[in-house]
Amino acid sequence: MMTNAEIKNTAFENGRNGRKWEERHYLYHKGFLETRGELFHNLRRAKMDAYMFDHYTVEVSDFDLLVGRYSLNYTMTDEERGEVADAQYIIHAAGDFIAGAKTASTGHRVIDYELLLQEGVEGVLARVQEKRAALQIHDPMMHEKNITYQSMEISLSALIRFGKRTSETLAAYAAQTENEERRTQLLVLSDIFTRIPAKPAQTFYEAIQSMWFVQFALALIDDITLTGHPDRYLYPYYQADLAAGRITREFAMQLIEQLYFKHYELYDSWPASLMVGGVDRGGKPVWNELTYMCIEAIRTTGLINPSVSVCYTEDMPEDLLRLCMEIIAQGYTRPAIFNDRVVQRGLRDAGVSEEDARDYIHSTCVEITPIAAANILVATPYVNLCKAFEYILYEKAKPYTVGLLTHNIGPGWGGVEQNPYLAHDVDFSLDDLDTWEKFLSLFKTVIAEIIASHVGGVLWLTELRRRYSASPLASAFLNDCIARGQDAAVGGTRYNFNYPNFPGIINVIDSLSSIRQLVYEEKRLTLRELGRMCRSDFADDEAMRQYIINRTAKFGNDDASVDTLAVDIYNFIDGEVKKYTSSIGGTTHPSYFAYVVHGQMGYITDATPDGRHAGHALSEHLGAVGGMDKNGPTAVMHSIAKLDQSKGIGGIATNYRFAKNFITAPNGNAAVCSFIRTFMENDCFEIQFNVIDKKDLLDAREHPENYRTLLVRVAGYSDYFVNLAENVKDEVIARTENGGV
Repeated sequence: MMTNAEIKNTAFENGRNGRKWEERHYLYHKGFLETRGELFHNLRRAKMDAYMFDHYTVEVSDFDLLVGRYSLNYTMTDEERGEVADAQYIIHAAGDFIAGAKTASTGHRVIDYELLLQEGVEGVLARVQEKRAALQIHDPMMHEKNITYQSMEISLSALIRFGKRTSETLAAYAAQTENEERRTQLLVLSDIFTRIPAKPAQTFYEAIQSMWFVQFALALIDDITLTGHPDRYLYPYYQADLAAGRITREFAMQLIEQLYFKHYELYDSWPASLMVGGVDRGGKPVWNELTYMCIEAIRTTGLINPSVSVCYTEDMPEDLLRLCMEIIAQGYTRPAIFNDRVVQRGLRDAGVSEEDARDYIHSTCVEITPIAAANILVATPYVNLCKAFEYILYEKAKPYTVGLLTHNIGPGWGGVEQNPYLAHDVDFSLDDLDTWEKFLSLFKTVIAEIIASHVGGVLWLTELRRRYSASPLASAFLNDCIARGQDAAVGGTRYNFNYPNFPGIINVIDSLSSIRQLVYEEKRLTLRELGRMCRSDFADDEAMRQYIINRTAKFGNDDASVDTLAVDIYNFIDGEVKKYTSSIGGTTHPSYFAYVVHGQMGYITDATPDGRHAGHALSEHLGAVGGMDKNGPTAVMHSIAKLDQSKGIGGIATNYRFAKNFITAPNGNAAVCSFIRTFMENDCFEIQFNVIDKKDLLDAREHPENYRTLLVRVAGYSDYFVNLAENVKDEVIARTENGGV
């Protein structure tokens, strides 16, 4: 057998291999052409999925103990490339969504793995067939339900065939294998696939393979589901196998490591979530042997995926918390730690039931998604409120079109509700803003317009998804789609939230603080002078920029003046987004992290009144702007604790960076563990860490070839430093390096 180091290198290369998309790309378009006569998009989507499952090549690597990865040995012929081009032309000509080929994937949900493992795909199919057989002609939704159930039947039946075909392929591989140990492994897997995923899982090995195979199958049809809480749904199988002598801890750990390698092969560096700890649906604490193994596997596999996190509760074992910090101190950047109490409160306030609120996942970065019951659009859209300063300080307005409506954003407009159909510049003068109260009032009006424009785009997207896309396979495993006879895309799931995201929110707060101090309190500048400086990127005004950076109050220093302003803006944003509900009943909730978008938005944003240069990345989290926290990590915690973070179920990230020599020392590890408990006691949402010295980051920027796998926490997720855009690298380097708490 290969060593973990060899498997790691192979998985890394497989994940990066551009050829892994080729067969999937071809079969998607071929399936579209094969179903061109289908009138209903649900059925077309199901038949396209079936075409994929019936034709995709089953490949395994020499080290595989779990099956499910993209094929690497497929090359399209010229004829096949022509078919792809034909399909792409039809899709484009039909207007993309209207072509009916799109899945209704959100990329941010977890199906009901407990249902899969307890009943198997055949059991779920029987549920669907029973509901379809019971349809009554007097039900006005009978035809819609019938189409929905029929599409589920097609997809589920194809998934069963895919499993059987996998069993046959593994047996054929075994027959051709000369190595006796490997032949035995392949035969065991072939035997497992004679039962799963069609039948209920009976052992730990069957359970973890069934879960992964279905996750892989959904990714194959571009309907990603995440791993969820394996220490909850896999533990009963592990416990029973251990008691019966069917498995050893060592082999179970090997399977978990394989699961992690499979994550990287499938997702590369895109953050695919796995969460442990917290409490189960009945409120019972979950801290078991699998919890520890899932944390330890971060270190033993060493790749960026899966994106592992912990649900923190007050009874989290101290040795587990120490293990988490030990692994983070070694530079692995994971796990992130989420405040279970705060997250649950936020979900309940949003209308989630008590049981469902206990069962959630950070769906990729830090977005919170109820497991097995959600169709949530996360980080949709990213909203750049820093643009409000350009609209106001430059005395301009901007037309903005969403769907069929166009309106203006900018000073003097008075809000989109007054006349959302017109688009024209409005006479406005900065001289009108002769008090701080007038400025802040106008600023709120403008950011309300920005929010309305962007959230309007999400509502438009939701309607397109409702009319023209479907997820028949995933919907069969999402509550309550079968019970309602509705696909997830049309609101069949219990929860259909929208999560607009606000990178740069701390730049906004710091900029407002600077304006209040410079213009209205100290009267050092006029608004027009400040606008000129921002427009010119502080050319010839570096002395003033340094004054702004070093002498105006900044968020994250436990300064009541700026923190009170932060509370006001934070609550205002929350109130604005909650005005909007989608056509499938989805309410709207804010999020505060960035993925990599803080860099992309920074490129197109002029200098801001907090002293940030044009083109530089915006702030990436709910915490201080990099380098602006002058009073240590505890002061940052005190500042953010003043914000009601239960309102941020869309996701809140708070980044800390510690010096290696501090956190690797025994007293440093203990101090950070104590700090984490205090952080959670203060009702803060989430905490994540970078442990890397600035000199190493600078060297990695100059010599990327020597740091191919250097991990960093970015803005809710981890990535390889060399992958990042230059302005995001600058932002990571600029973060304060703490040498204590």
